Amino acid sequence: MTKGDNQFVQVFDIRGTCQPDSLKKSLIEMSLSVELSGRTTKGLYHVVINPKPGEARMMTREQWFRAAEIIEQQRGFVGQKRVMVMHEKKGRLHMHVAWERYSHDTGKIICNKHSNRELKHCRRAMEIEFGHQLTPEANAERPALRLLLADWWQHQPTGKGFVAAAAKAGYTIAKQSGRRDLIIVDSKGHSEELVKNIYGARARQVRDRLKGLTLPDKVQVIDAIRERQRSRRKRKTRDQIANDLKQHLNRDMQKSKERGR
Repeated sequence: MTKGDNQFVQVFDIRGTCQPDSLKKSLIEMSLSVELSGRTTKGLYHVVINPKPGEARMMTREQWFRAAEIIEQQRGFVGQKRVMVMHEKKGRLHMHVAWERYSHDTGKIICNKHSNRELKHCRRAMEIEFGHQLTPEANAERPALRLLLADWWQHQPTGKGFVAAAAKAGYTIAKQSGRRDLIIVDSKGHSEELVKNIYGARARQVRDRLKGLTLPDKVQVIDAIRERQRSRRKRKTRDQIANDLKQHLNRDMQKSKERGR
């Protein structure tokens, strides 16, 4: 809820907590219930619903709720305590949703396995239901990327050389939190897990080779790329306006000359 780079933040909905007027207290309440299970320290399940900019601004309040409903039906969070926060940062409008993982009905933690795969199903269901442009199922450039990675892995025995080879080809080796912490980002801002795209390499081998290097944060890398893309679009728009104005003036001048004849 801090302002900072945020252009807009709004608590969209709080469901089922004892403090429905306080986001902070609701999140604490949802988080602490994990202590009842004694099996994990991760009491919240958090997702970001992030449509394309034009599509996000066309979504109705009911569609945002429906998007959260699609996820909780797929992931088993129906009826669980939930908070929804609408957020706009750097021109991107999106929704943060968090559910309580502990089920008071069963006394168990709701399973978090296969999350990425099931969220892809949710994304496709939303796109079809809301009439949004369908997201491609796979990165069309992945086969070429894997060939490049295999070549760098074979011919760059040092982490510094590996990162430099990627940068020369327009890629950035970055990091993120979590178990799959090594990421490669292309010049368009698309990211892929690094280890699983290097044929024959194990996670420990990749980490050992990159050990000691200071890698940029994935989010910061992608934000910087998107900012450059926005700047280019703005320049293109200004150039187009200037060009249209120039053509308009030229037509007026030509008409004036013809009338003078």
